[in-house]
Order: sequence, then structure tokens, then C-alpha cells
Amino acid sequence: MDKLFDYLSAKYQPVDMTQVNQRLVELSSLFETSQILNSTIDLDKILNNILLIPMGRLMISRGVIYLREKQQLSPRISKGLPEDISGTAFLPEDFPFERHFLLENESPEKNSFSRLTSFMKKYHLFLAIPIRSNERLIGLCFYGSKLNRQPFSKTEIEFLNSLANISATAVENALKVEEIRLINLELDQKIQQLKTLFDINQGLSATLDKQKILKLLSYSLMGQMLVNQYAIILQNPERKRIEEIKGFDPEIVESMLDELFTLKSTSTATLVSQLLSQPVGKKLDNLGAQVVIPMWHHEKVIGLIILGKKINQTPYTQTDLEFLTTLVSQATVSLENARLFIETLEKQRMEQELQVARHIQIRLLPNKIPEIPGYDVHGLNIPSKEVGGDYFDVIPISETRFALAIGDVSGKSVPASLLMANLQAGLRLSILDEKPLNHIVQRINKLIFENTDLDKYITFFIGVLDTQTHELAYVNAGHNPPIFISRENEITLLEVGGIILGLFEEFDYKMGKIRFQPGDLLFCYTDGVNEAENRQGDEFGEKRLLTLLKKVAHRPTREIAEKIVSEIQSFSQGVEQFDDITLLALKRIK
Repeated sequence: MDKLFDYLSAKYQPVDMTQVNQRLVELSSLFETSQILNSTIDLDKILNNILLIPMGRLMISRGVIYLREKQQLSPRISKGLPEDISGTAFLPEDFPFERHFLLENESPEKNSFSRLTSFMKKYHLFLAIPIRSNERLIGLCFYGSKLNRQPFSKTEIEFLNSLANISATAVENALKVEEIRLINLELDQKIQQLKTLFDINQGLSATLDKQKILKLLSYSLMGQMLVNQYAIILQNPERKRIEEIKGFDPEIVESMLDELFTLKSTSTATLVSQLLSQPVGKKLDNLGAQVVIPMWHHEKVIGLIILGKKINQTPYTQTDLEFLTTLVSQATVSLENARLFIETLEKQRMEQELQVARHIQIRLLPNKIPEIPGYDVHGLNIPSKEVGGDYFDVIPISETRFALAIGDVSGKSVPASLLMANLQAGLRLSILDEKPLNHIVQRINKLIFENTDLDKYITFFIGVLDTQTHELAYVNAGHNPPIFISRENEITLLEVGGIILGLFEEFDYKMGKIRFQPGDLLFCYTDGVNEAENRQGDEFGEKRLLTLLKKVAHRPTREIAEKIVSEIQSFSQGVEQFDDITLLALKRIK
């Protein structure tokens, strides 16, 4: 009987009810925790429960939970730890354990995982529990020592492992919900930005005023990005200019203008932190700039926008950079449209001005050349694309005296035409005087000097023909010397006179004389004749003109003029006429 009792006592050991009760409490706690975790999708609440329930139950002094974000594990919630823990992160391979890792002073493994152990020792953490979902590490729970200084028992470690296992699904679901929430938030933000871009684009499209466009762009940057530091810089072939600036030192930005347009890798809105490898990037960083946005038009940067920090101190997101790129692109198109509109208006104004000038020029040239008894006279003017200042005239002084004039006013367009009108008025008023021709030219020179700037002048030739004596008195004021060809084909250049009109207030002009015999020819011209160029850049030249005149001098003056023009056009074929072509020919026929 005693042996049977001993046998039964040995086979059936008494049950430790304390241990059983403890396991029942743990199971009950895990069940309740599971219910709590699965009753919410709020990630912060779930993490709080995962951390606080064991800390309260086991009297743990401190703890932190790391969650996986993209390729690394970052701290998400902590209790009893300093703030600088937020700057630490782990890679999944830093924790190669399937289950927990217990930091012990004499652990032979501690040197194998120096990064993990040094981190735990620094923050007095003794136990690391993985949170795994579908065999993927999604989080880490770190726990400090217990307040009673007792080591973690095997049962307590099993409890914490079990807690991590049952919380994994809740954490995974909450992460997915949070990801969806962030995606929806980003989507809402993009929708709002698209609506904003649409409204801004309507405002930009409604005006062609450059200043209004710049103001609208400035308000959009301040309102949408919450910035009070910005600079808008535009450049053209002549200069770079700060158009709008606020919050930055204008002198510093001005000193950086040339360097700013050497920035590389800025095809879109770019963070200054990504440009620090470039010298100008470091200067922008010192300035306090956060973002640089280039203004591209037809593969060319026409401007830059620099932004400072946001007022709310939040960083610029990728969505912000995309928004800024699109906004600035819209503003760039509007600015270019405004510039083209101004250019169009300017072109129209210039065309109107040229029409006025051409009208003035045509009105100043004789509609019909007066007949000179015993002489054949012909003049013509072929305008270039732009209005020039060529002038010729034949003025009857009396029944036997006629003035022949030709001139070339410096410059083009309306100013040249007005100066030509001044010349014609002065000539027609003065030529009727009985004074010598060189005195008349002196008076005209003074008139031109008093009524023009120093950069305006006139080359001028005038001759007065007496049909009774057949003598021509002339003054050449710096003009291409007219060519006198006798009937024997001998050439004389009429060079006597003086300097161009309008250069000095007083000048003593000289007067020359020639006498016409029947068949003699006088040919006057402006530099549109001898300076006409061909495709090779060669000029028609005086030598070619003299050779041609000798061949055609026997013909009537109209035919001579037409032949000269024909040869010039043939010589310059394919080259646009640069200057007016003006001719005046006089030939004695009796």
C-alpha cells in the first residue's frame, strides 16, 4: 500500500495553482487586448495600447515602438525616453532575430549586433520584440527595465511576444488605413491645387499687363505656399532684373543675378538643399532660400523665382514642387504673351510711323520734273524696305535758271523724313535769293545745325544751271561727287564745296563751275547706288558705275537711269535692298 502511494505520488505531481492562475490572467489580458486592438483603426491608439498595457502590467520603466516606413524603421511612439530618440532609425536587416532579443551584459552575441546593442544600452532598453505580419518585419517594440529591478522571466517574454503577434494584424490594417488616408489627403490637396491653378490661370489669361501678371503671381505664391520671402527675376538679352522681391535682401540678390542663371539641374521647382554642390546653391542656402523655380520658354530660361521658408515652418512636399512648377509655367506663358503683345503694338506703331515717313518723303519729291529748255532731265527714287532720307529736286528759279539738288539725310524713318522736309523748306526759301550759291548753302547749313542734334547731318549737292550761258554753278556739301561726262567721254567729278550740312554752325563753302556742251551728261546719285551689295558682300562700287555710264551716256536720261537701276538689281539679285536708290541725270541736247 505504501509502495502504491509512493508510485502515484511520483506519477501525479501536485499542480502549481499560482502559475496556472498567472497564465489564465495573461490569456485573459491578451484576449482583452486583442479586442481593444481590433476595435479601432486609429494607429496611435493601437500603438499606445501595445506599449502601455505591458508597461503597466509588468511595471516597465520605459519603452518605444518603431514602425517600418518605406525602407527603414523609425520611432513612432515612446514613453519615458528623451526627445533625441526621434533621430534614430534602423534597417530591417539590423534586427535578424525571428523572435525577441534580450540585452544581457554578458551576452556573447552583443558584439555581433553592435548597432542594435549600442542603441539599447544608450537608452537603457533591455528587450526588443519584433512585430511581424506575413513573415515581414513591420515594427519593433523596445522595453526598458522593470521598476522592481527584476529580470524579465521566460513567461513575461512569452507574454510580450504573444502581444506583438496578436497586434501585428491590427497594426498592419491601421498602417494601410493611414496610407489610404494620406493618399486621400494628398489627392484632396491636388484637387484643391488644380482648382486653384484653374482660377489663377483664368486671372493670368484675362490680362496682358506685365505688372498685373507679376502681382497675381506674387499673391498666389504667398497665398498658396504661405511664404513671405520671395524674389521674381526676369532676364532678356540686354539685362537681368529683379521684378518683385519681399523678405530677401535686394542687394544680396542683385549681386547673385549672373550666378543664378548658371544653376544646373533646375528644369522644375527644386529644393535648394539639392543644389548645395554648386557655389550659387550655397549662397542661396545662406540667403535663407528653400526653393528655386526656373521660368522656361521655348527651351530657354527667361527668369527665376526664389522662395523662402513657409510661415508655418512645414517643409516643401513633392506635391508643393509640382504645383509650383505648373503655376510658374502658366505665369511664364502669360508673361511671354504680354511681351509679344507689347512687341506687336510697337511693331504696329513703327509701321504707322514708316507709313507717315514714306508719305512725307513722297510728298517732298517732285511729282513732275519741270522741263528745262534745251536739256533732258530725269530723276527717280526707289525706296528700300525702310524709309530713308534720300532727296532730289528740280526747282525753277526763273525762265532761264534752274536749281538741281540731291541729298541724303542720316538715319531713317520719321526723323530722317522731317529733317529732309527741313532741308527742302530751307532750300526752296533760300534759292530764290540773288545771293551766290555758296552763301545760300552756308545759310542752309546753319539752319540744319540749329534744328538738329549732332548725330543728324545731310550730304548735299546743289547746282544752278543758266540755260543762256549753259553754265552750272555748284556746291558739294560732302555728297557723293556727281559725275560729269563730256561728249568725248571724258569724266569730271564735281567735288568743290565743303563738309556735310549740320556738322558746324559756320562753314565757308566754296563754289565750282562747269559748262555744258551738247551731249554732255551730269549724273547725280546717292550711296544706295554705289553701296549696293551682292551675295558675296561685294559693293557695286564707283568704278563699275563709271564704266557703265560711259557705255550709256549717249542715251536719253530716262534710259540711262533705268539701265543703271537694272544693272544694280541684277548685281544684287537675292540680296534685300538696304538703302534708297536715288538718281538725277541732266543732259544738254541742243
